[in-house]
Amino acid sequence: MVMLSAVLLISENEKLRIENQRQKRKKAQWRTYIAKGGVLSGAEGASCAQAAQTRHKETTAEAAAERPQRALRKCSICKSTEHTAHTCQRRQISR
Repeated sequence: MVMLSAVLLISENEKLRIENQRQKRKKAQWRTYIAKGGVLSGAEGASCAQAAQTRHKETTAEAAAERPQRALRKCSICKSTEHTAHTCQRRQISR
C-alpha cells in the first residue's frame, strides 16, 4: 500500500512539473498591447506596432547572440559533415 502511494505521488509530481514548465513557457511568450486608453488612429497604431516590432527584433537578436553555437551535423557512421547517417554510402553498402 505504501509503495503504491509513493508511485502515485511520483507520477503526480512529474505531471505537475511538466505542466509548470508549460505554463512558464507560455508566460514568457512575447506580447505587446498598443492600446493605452482612448482611440488610436490608423497611423498611430501602425507606428506603435512598428516600434514594438523593432524592439522585439532587437531583443531576439541579442538573445540569439548569447545562445551558444550548435555543432555541425555529421554522419554517425563515417563522421563526414557533408551528409547524415540516413544518406551515408557506407550504410547502403552494408545492407
